[in-house]
Amino acid sequence: AWAVLAAFFLWGAASHAFGAVQDIVADRRAGIGSLATVLGARTTVRLSLAAYVGAGLLLLPVPWPGPLASLLVLPYLGMVWPYRSVSDRDARRANHGWRQFLWLNYLVGFLVTMLLIWAW
Repeated sequence: AWAVLAAFFLWGAASHAFGAVQDIVADRRAGIGSLATVLGARTTVRLSLAAYVGAGLLLLPVPWPGPLASLLVLPYLGMVWPYRSVSDRDARRANHGWRQFLWLNYLVGFLVTMLLIWAW
């Protein structure tokens, strides 16, 4: 249970961190602090990638269907990967990835729900 909870935390942290990248310039102008405004776009995106990987790895040793659920981080990695070198100045480009994330989250949320129902 602790591994699942930690994976869920990392998954959520990765998602929130990536979502903050697109707003770096505006947030800094407004004096709003976030992980992205402190670490910068490139580092935040790479941290997001690492957190998704960590979430997937934490689910691998969990009893079935944990290993199957671990595969659900792969679409997120594919969605975030193109922004791994984005600069602070071009951070708004990540908005395209964020819009993809919103649709991806519907799909993956559905799949996680189906996994939980099936496993129950």
